[in-house]
Amino acid sequence: MAAINARLVLESKRELAHSRQSIKAIAHDLGFSDIGYFSRFFRKHTHLSPSEFRSQGAA
Repeated sequence: MAAINARLVLESKRELAHSRQSIKAIAHDLGFSDIGYFSRFFRKHTHLSPSEFRSQGAA
């Protein structure tokens, strides 16, 4: 399970940093049906919300 979560975090970061898609669309593309759950998942693993990560231009 840890490997799957790590891969989802990696793909999330890549999409947020290099795509102009909305956070909702990225969440959906990665298999999250609820943007709230995606945001909680992302924050749990990165200590940033998806929008904070994107606005920092982090990679």
